[in-house]
Amino acid sequence: MATVDEPMTVSQIRDAEDWTMLTVPERDLMDRAAAAVADQCSLLLASRLTGVEGAEVAVLAGPGNNGGDALLAGALLAERGATVRAIPCGGRLHERGAARLSAAGGGRVDPAAGAVIVAGADLVIDGIVGLGARAGLREPAASLVPLIPRETPVVAVDLPSGLEADSGDDDAPHVRATVTVTFTALKRCLVEHPAAQSAGRVVVADVGVELPELDL
Repeated sequence: MATVDEPMTVSQIRDAEDWTMLTVPERDLMDRAAAAVADQCSLLLASRLTGVEGAEVAVLAGPGNNGGDALLAGALLAERGATVRAIPCGGRLHERGAARLSAAGGGRVDPAAGAVIVAGADLVIDGIVGLGARAGLREPAASLVPLIPRETPVVAVDLPSGLEADSGDDDAPHVRATVTVTFTALKRCLVEHPAAQSAGRVVVADVGVELPELDL
């Protein structure tokens, strides 16, 4: 397992993940990522009056692995006593993540009803899109993200959705995170301004990705 101090590009991260998954199941990497996200969520909730138990957590989840990480993190929080509701932001939810959340007692909310959930949440997990996404937010996320109250903590999975991983630009609509839990290495959007201003506190989590010789 490893992390590096220098930012890595999307291409470099994907090459490292592909290399690792020759011997390590993808689900293991996702479970470690989810645990890192859940731990940061727990720390934020513990610093508020609610605490984890009884806290209202909204998960904005896309259909990809970032959405899966967010759902799995939500399941861990549900097991710790939080009320967790997932809002699909891509037509469907990551299958294993959704099943795990359901088994932990979490629920799924139709995007049409998501506004109330997002506005009333004690914490929001951003798992809308992943590293390869273009800048900006698509519906329903484009309508839901602006409804997050300014004082509500937001934990972004890998990067705030709406930013491009390999760019420091922030011109397009995007999530503004309180904490970003990124994996293996920093990305340019997390360290280059103005985009970095939306990343909040950045935590680089070691999820077990092996790093071959890379030209960083």
